[in-house]
Amino acid sequence: MEINFTRLLHIRERNDWKKAYDEEILKLDQLYQEEERLYYEMYAEGKESTRLDEILEIKNMLMTNEQLKENILSWQETMKDDPIWFRRLEVFLSQMIKDSLDSHPELVKIQQSLQKRLLESTFFLDGEEYNISRAHSTMIDSPDRELRHKLLSKSKEIGERNEELFRTLIVMRNKLARDLGFNHYYEFRCSLKEIDYEMYLSEMNEFLKNTRSSSSSWNHRIKEKFGWEALQYYDLYFTAFNFHQIQSEEFTAERMYDVLKDVLNSLDISIEQIPVTIQSLEIPYGGFCTNINPEEIKVVVGKRDSFSAFVTGIHEMGHAIDGYYSSYQFPELYRFHSSIAAESIAELFQTISYDKEFLKNNFKLQEEDYAQIEGANQLMNLLMVKMNYYHSLVEYKMYLNPEQNFQELANKCYEDVFGYQGDTFHPASEMFYIEYPIFFQDYNFALASRDMIRQYFHIESLYKETEVFEKLLEILIKPNQLFSWKQRVEKVCDRQHTFGYLAKSLSKIESETSDK
Repeated sequence: MEINFTRLLHIRERNDWKKAYDEEILKLDQLYQEEERLYYEMYAEGKESTRLDEILEIKNMLMTNEQLKENILSWQETMKDDPIWFRRLEVFLSQMIKDSLDSHPELVKIQQSLQKRLLESTFFLDGEEYNISRAHSTMIDSPDRELRHKLLSKSKEIGERNEELFRTLIVMRNKLARDLGFNHYYEFRCSLKEIDYEMYLSEMNEFLKNTRSSSSSWNHRIKEKFGWEALQYYDLYFTAFNFHQIQSEEFTAERMYDVLKDVLNSLDISIEQIPVTIQSLEIPYGGFCTNINPEEIKVVVGKRDSFSAFVTGIHEMGHAIDGYYSSYQFPELYRFHSSIAAESIAELFQTISYDKEFLKNNFKLQEEDYAQIEGANQLMNLLMVKMNYYHSLVEYKMYLNPEQNFQELANKCYEDVFGYQGDTFHPASEMFYIEYPIFFQDYNFALASRDMIRQYFHIESLYKETEVFEKLLEILIKPNQLFSWKQRVEKVCDRQHTFGYLAKSLSKIESETSDK
């Protein structure tokens, strides 16, 4: 079943062109499904396949075909009278434009070189060998503050060695974006995501002002608990995951399926009727969901006996429900989904993790456990929003001025976001900037959308909120990319998108009793 979009170039009759486009889109989606299965096997089972390289080459040849792009642009212009077809072609063209820029041969060469350097860079510390990934995970888990500081310093050295090549990547991305009429690459990617980055920066500054008191309160409690004089970058992830001690023999990995079953039952969904496989596996990260198609969905959660594993599992089940109920009528709208919409749905599901009724129904906990979980929820949200903003601010300003010293920039942005000077990361050591550019702000848009929805429906979590869920299915999930993420959220909430409700929920100053 060979993909042959080039035949579209020779069709003149509108209905014939539509029919041929539909046929080729179905074939293309079969290729994407094959790719998703192979990636699942690689991440879940450690199987690697050379077929992935072949698929990448096929996709690149198609998505960088300038004649095809011009042909689709031309037909889109003639279909302004048909909103569905206009939107379908808009989404597909958006993906073509992104892929065309990001697969530029010189750009790919630089990116792959950086990826290789970061993946292969190792260092020894106290007799132990670390790479960037292990250093980061240790900074999350290790209570040894001196070790965390040393790991950050060593990681920064890797970034310093790669700074000039990383700068070359930033400059090249900017040049290619300017060739398309944008001021810089950050603006280019934000336009594809249908977000206003200037409004985002403005709203996040307001968020920092509105949460200043709660941030100050948490900083005081953290420094008092751990005996630190200041909260450093290498403390942030450790604090988010370890400030509260949520320990119970109830949180065992083998209970994951039954707990997720209850989550779905509370929304009148039978887990047996959803085509999803759920696995707890030994993986070096929290978990993931692979939506191959609405009838083939894979959820994998790291095999850990901890409350955080269930938070991850419920989050990933949100992605699975999104993948199952999203319309597959137009495969390109299913495949080229909005990451902001997808994360909004997953974050809404994640609220169930902290719902007291859900916890009581599934775990035997002490009263102090609920206080710990409630505190952990607020602290995690507050720190992660600020960290996401911090990383997105650094990224934005790198593209705004690629010639500046990146370490000095990271230090300055840290002070701007957290309110004090600190020892921070080096941007050229952050793989996300290389592999998934302009992504950090998506998480914050998703969290803001989540709290808009919670405020509008006057709920704290989705647990047993079947009427709310039905509304979300109808407006937010099923249409998928037929409408932008923003249009869908604003239709659900009957108001313009705002970060105000997120700031409101995170500005509360919690009781300190949960620290004990």
